Amino acid sequence: MALAKTMAETYEANRSTCKYVHSTSRGHEAIQLAAALQLIPEDFVSPYYRDESLLLGLGFTPYQLMLQLLAKKDDIFSGGREYYAHPNYKQGDKPTIIHQSSATGMQAIPTTGIAHGIQYLTGIGSTIVGGSPIVICSMGDASLTEGEVSEALQFAVLKQLPIIYLVQDNNWGISVRADEARAMDAFEYVAGFKGMNRIQVDGSDFVASWEVMKHVCDFVRKERKPYMVHAQVPLLGHHTSGVRREFYRSQQDLAKHQANDPYPKLRSKLAEIGILEDEIAQIEKDAATTIANDFARAIEAPEPDASSVEEYIFVPTPVTEEKGIRSPEGAEKIMMVDAALFAIRDLLEQHPEVVVYGEDVGITLGGVFRETATLADRFGQHRVFNTAIQEAYIVGSAAGMSAIGVRPIVEVQFGDYIYPAFNQLVTEISKSCYLTRGKFPIPMVLRVPVGAYGGGGPYHSGCVETTLLSIKGIKVVYPSNAADMKGLIKAAFYDPNPVVMLEHKGLYWSKVPGTDEAKSPDPSRDYIIPLGKATIVQTADKTAMDKGISCVVITYGMGVYWAKAASKQFNDQVEIIDLRTLYPLDEALIFERVKAHGRCLVLTEEQQNNSFAEALAGRISKECFQYLDAPVDVIGALNVPAIPMNIILEKAVLPNPDKVADRIKKLVEL
Repeated sequence: MALAKTMAETYEANRSTCKYVHSTSRGHEAIQLAAALQLIPEDFVSPYYRDESLLLGLGFTPYQLMLQLLAKKDDIFSGGREYYAHPNYKQGDKPTIIHQSSATGMQAIPTTGIAHGIQYLTGIGSTIVGGSPIVICSMGDASLTEGEVSEALQFAVLKQLPIIYLVQDNNWGISVRADEARAMDAFEYVAGFKGMNRIQVDGSDFVASWEVMKHVCDFVRKERKPYMVHAQVPLLGHHTSGVRREFYRSQQDLAKHQANDPYPKLRSKLAEIGILEDEIAQIEKDAATTIANDFARAIEAPEPDASSVEEYIFVPTPVTEEKGIRSPEGAEKIMMVDAALFAIRDLLEQHPEVVVYGEDVGITLGGVFRETATLADRFGQHRVFNTAIQEAYIVGSAAGMSAIGVRPIVEVQFGDYIYPAFNQLVTEISKSCYLTRGKFPIPMVLRVPVGAYGGGGPYHSGCVETTLLSIKGIKVVYPSNAADMKGLIKAAFYDPNPVVMLEHKGLYWSKVPGTDEAKSPDPSRDYIIPLGKATIVQTADKTAMDKGISCVVITYGMGVYWAKAASKQFNDQVEIIDLRTLYPLDEALIFERVKAHGRCLVLTEEQQNNSFAEALAGRISKECFQYLDAPVDVIGALNVPAIPMNIILEKAVLPNPDKVADRIKKLVEL
């Protein structure tokens, strides 16, 4: 506690040196230390941005924390990429800490995913989990107003997970008082979650905090049930170094909080039980010396190497070439929806750590498109199960699941409903590998049915690839036929990075006229296609190419079939490239084929303006400029906010073979 106090004073006295935004734990030290000192290396903990005392209690040194404070190269957590007290750790000598973001309350879902993963692995007798590990999720009271926290609490009580939610309530949410923002405190709020054990404690009293945290940790370690600890604490420092207490707090409020300072409380307690003043003074003197020396060393520590800034966006994938038999002799043709089903069935058979979950994917329905039918019957409801309507939990829990060794394959029911999951996808999933320098990549497969057909209307027909492709740190796949579906799902699973599978509903059963070729012979069990490799699905006649009357259509998904239908109006003049993977993108093949033809049409089902397709056309124009005989053309859906309900209007909005043929005609005649 003396170290934490001296650190806060040192940072405040050296504001120009401590130039990066940070918070300190002053006022919260007692409850944080009481919690940390209960944990063992097999456990997991998710601190939040004010938890430096918790980190000291786990055994991290002031110098290690200061390297992150100053964003130095040797910061053990992120190498200078992350804020102060945003740790991640995976060494085995201390509790594991997954990636910690700054977004308020966002840690609740990934951390609950850890507890869920522990429960699953323990249940199947896996040796990955040893002993009886527990999980602590630390957060401020203001974060409980976040809807995603309630999703985590709901799942924790539903599944009775071994997790402790440690809520540190200092009565402030930046400049917002509790009575302005919350109708009740965390202790009252959590009473509505049936099955959640709860307790309150004066978090400024170290002895009381120790006793409560020991009781709670022992209970959860034995009973494997969730608990909330509501600790009332003072806020003695600033919200952050940038949002200072004098901006919004009165002297009366500050005095009230200072009266509950845990440091003099503990000092007095030590004196009461016979610790001599000289001993206490020596502790304080040693702390001051340690902090002064460590701070001076940290200031002189080397800065990060700027050349490393693009490292760890992804970790390498083992899948680098196509393997297996794409069209085995005598194999029956299967639909795309069955190809996905068979691929996931294979993975469940081969890997006991695989779980499949999402809305309606479980035993009763097996997916609204029957894409998981029979799997729960065959592998059990502990492996293939339904969730509530909680897109954020479905996606974000994969971060915690994967950190403990579970391999989640999850589903958001429609592309139109992926947006509630974006907080988790952007804030947690996409950044984890990069900000932990590869310690916590997230190997997850997120399946998202997309696309319009048959009057799905404005909320069940959307394509979302452009939005997804704006997120750095995820891969995006878009198969157009059964063989590719199977091979790409396998590659997505074995990729140690997060992969989003966009699956066109209109191709699932080949019910849309002209999409019969989406069916293909069932590939061999070991068939796999590396991500980032496009394919030429139709070639053009060399004579037409030599005469300069050919073109290449670059597309994916349903666009492949529109292009094929349109090309029948021409005499082998049209080459078609199916991208298959939208990120990473096979630019080498794209540029090679554009240069060979000199004319290019990019075809998408998304809106034409401000789309991935339009951006791709721009890159092609830049890279292939001197080879082009005509401007790169783009055709997509009309720029309306949604697909209309009426089928006639739907068809008017979307590209179709006639519209595509008209564009091709103009290109080859230029």
